[in-house]
Amino acid sequence: MEETRLRIPAIFHDECLSGLMARGAAIFPQIIGLASSWDPDLVKEIASEIRRQMRLVGIHQGLAPVLDVARDPRWGRVEETFGEDPYLIAVMGTHYIKGLQGNYLKQGVIATAKHFVAHGFPEGGRNTAPAHIPLRELKEVFAYPFEVAVKYAKVLSIMPAYHEIDGIPCHASNWLLNDLLRKEWGFEGIIVSDYFGISQLFERHKVAKDKKEAAKLAFEACIDIELPSRECYSNYLIELVREKVISEKLIDQAVFRVLKVKSLLGLFDNPLIDVKRISTSLETPSSRELALRATRESIILLKNNGILPLPKDIESLAVIGPNADNWRNMIGDYSYPAHIESFINMTRIGLLKLTIPRDATIESVPYNNSVAGYKK
Repeated sequence: MEETRLRIPAIFHDECLSGLMARGAAIFPQIIGLASSWDPDLVKEIASEIRRQMRLVGIHQGLAPVLDVARDPRWGRVEETFGEDPYLIAVMGTHYIKGLQGNYLKQGVIATAKHFVAHGFPEGGRNTAPAHIPLRELKEVFAYPFEVAVKYAKVLSIMPAYHEIDGIPCHASNWLLNDLLRKEWGFEGIIVSDYFGISQLFERHKVAKDKKEAAKLAFEACIDIELPSRECYSNYLIELVREKVISEKLIDQAVFRVLKVKSLLGLFDNPLIDVKRISTSLETPSSRELALRATRESIILLKNNGILPLPKDIESLAVIGPNADNWRNMIGDYSYPAHIESFINMTRIGLLKLTIPRDATIESVPYNNSVAGYKK
């Protein structure tokens, strides 16, 4: 605010699929586990606790829930979804959104329904591969949870998927993001890109000749905000307006939608957080108890070969397998230890090239166990 002409506060976003992805935040069961509980009220209760922790540190937008209908078990992101049934996904997703956004948005967090649409049914089960789906099935099965999220949960943010449908990348699909989402369903929130999704129109999909054209295609398809950086929008939108390739009216519409959301969040009235209220741990005894209860409710017995119930006189029980004593591999991939600390550790042992702060610390994952099976 201090370094911009109009002093407009920013929206801070973060991942919150199974809890706020920050050190010290509560970690809840992965979404496929919550789906296994068949308990929408539990999902809403968890999302409400996530909202409390996010608002405490000044985060106003959460990049969840995932409403992908997972129809190919080979796809490596099934754990992020509520499963294969569009109705269950719609119900669970609606309760997650209502819990995160709350009854009063000035105390809530914008939910971001993703990945729009059919991300969970890629060709060959490969992440971001094209989805080959007839129009009727696309709308009645894969788009259904998003339609419910828009019409009933009043979700305020949508994130397009990386892949192509019928040869058109979702990040450049005017039919998907404008005709279907905004005009037919009446969505009034903001559309944010998946990370680097706009630049991929040039780098990966090859439907744009450069990043400037990628910015044009995405903006004309009604994507309001580029995440995580602004390498396409910031560098080229003004130029495209001056060249009369993009109209100022389109800019005004996107700006209006973003300012409206900021106003609903109360950012113009109270943009700062109370630093004194923040402790090193965002979780509380009650949030840990909630996570434990959710974990217990998420357990599913697939087959009982007679071993259960256990005899009362049993003295010991062996839990066997590669992950039997590795808690890090039992939590979701969008938790802080799995996502952030793994990146830091892989960088340190040479498996990944990232710039990390020199003072970055690893508190909850032993160094030798953080990247299973790999040594420098």
